[in-house]
Amino acid sequence: MKWQVISDQAVNCCSWGDEWVFYNKLSGDTHLLGSTAVQILLELRQSPSKARILTEALAPRLQAKKVTHEEFSFQIEQLLDELNTLGLIELS
Repeated sequence: MKWQVISDQAVNCCSWGDEWVFYNKLSGDTHLLGSTAVQILLELRQSPSKARILTEALAPRLQAKKVTHEEFSFQIEQLLDELNTLGLIELS
C-alpha cells in the first residue's frame, strides 16, 4: 500500500522559517506543520509512495547526523500517521 495526498485535496500554504501553515479546503481546518512533514507532502504530491521509499528519499536531505536510520524511519512513520489523522493523506 502507498501513501498519497487525498484526491481533490486543495491545500493552500504559507511558510515562516521552518514552519508551514496549511489550509485544507476539504475540511476547513488549518494546520501548523514542520519542515519534515511538508517535505513528505511535497513528495506525495509528486507521486504516491510507500513509507520505506519516502524514508530513503528524504534521509539524505533531512536526517540529522545524531539520528539513526531506524529512528528517522520511525519519525517518518509517525508523521505519516499524523498527516493521515489530519486528513491530508491516505493509503491507496
